[in-house]
Amino acid sequence: MLLYAFAWKRKAGAKWSYTLWEEHALRTMRVWKRVLFTGGLVVALLTASLSPSSAFLDKTRFATHLGVAYFCFHHWVLNPYRQGDFSAGAPHRTKAMIKGGAALLFAYHEVKVSAKIARLSKDPLLQKLSGGMAGLMTSFGDVGGRLKSGHFSPQDIESLKSATDSVESTATAGGRPINDVPVPVPGT
Repeated sequence: MLLYAFAWKRKAGAKWSYTLWEEHALRTMRVWKRVLFTGGLVVALLTASLSPSSAFLDKTRFATHLGVAYFCFHHWVLNPYRQGDFSAGAPHRTKAMIKGGAALLFAYHEVKVSAKIARLSKDPLLQKLSGGMAGLMTSFGDVGGRLKSGHFSPQDIESLKSATDSVESTATAGGRPINDVPVPVPGT
């Protein structure tokens, strides 16, 4: 009966002590937790290093990234431009231009990601759209850099609008029109 050799004892002013069996169980549990955590970490790293399937939700990922880019362009560049926030003498002009430039640089990144998805996809529509993405990406990057540095030209915004319209017309010609769908935000 070695298991009960150190039964629960309490000395005066001391804490309760464990039996040998309970100490062994606690040590074993700690070892298994470490092994399982390490194994899970290795599996996660191996899974992350593998490239995703080229056809897994390509259209959804493409639409998401391109939608985020369009939202940035529409919300922080096109609407303020139409409202006259970029014109000389407008209140908070510098702030609007810097926000617009930063939004265009973020949109550049999102268009770059969507162009990569379209280029690597086996879907014929995405392959067709990937050709027009290079011009859109270049326009967003160039105009974004100029706006962020404080240089504004109305022709830049118009060229961005025509670049987004060309991608939209290519999608419509491919049978997938791009529609601007307003979504109500709860609580506003």
